[in-house]
Amino acid sequence: SSDSGDDEAGAITHQSKKKLVVSGSECPYLDTIARQRLDFDFEKCCSVSLRKENVYACLVCGKYFQGRGPATHAYTHALEESHAMFMNLHSGNVYCLPDGYQVADNSLGDIRRVLDPRFTSGDVA
Repeated sequence: SSDSGDDEAGAITHQSKKKLVVSGSECPYLDTIARQRLDFDFEKCCSVSLRKENVYACLVCGKYFQGRGPATHAYTHALEESHAMFMNLHSGNVYCLPDGYQVADNSLGDIRRVLDPRFTSGDVA
């Protein structure tokens, strides 16, 4: 009987995660991204704690912050500055804070390519 409880909990978790991903057309903050302020050449560490784990770039002002849950530097920045769009510097996933949902939109591809550029041997020859 505990097995069925685990399956049910797993289904609920999976269902919740699905709800937390929205398209760009559903996110009212997508147009607040300021591409001209983004510079991924800096060391990928939180501008407040200087820690390198779980770092997100604010896509509005370009600063780096740790975490995205309540009581994290990124979450606090979102509340204090009304900056809603953050990109995980490891995965390239984009999130809206403090709402907490992930934004999946093709228009974010250019930012991901700048975050993690890939070159062919022809590009560097």
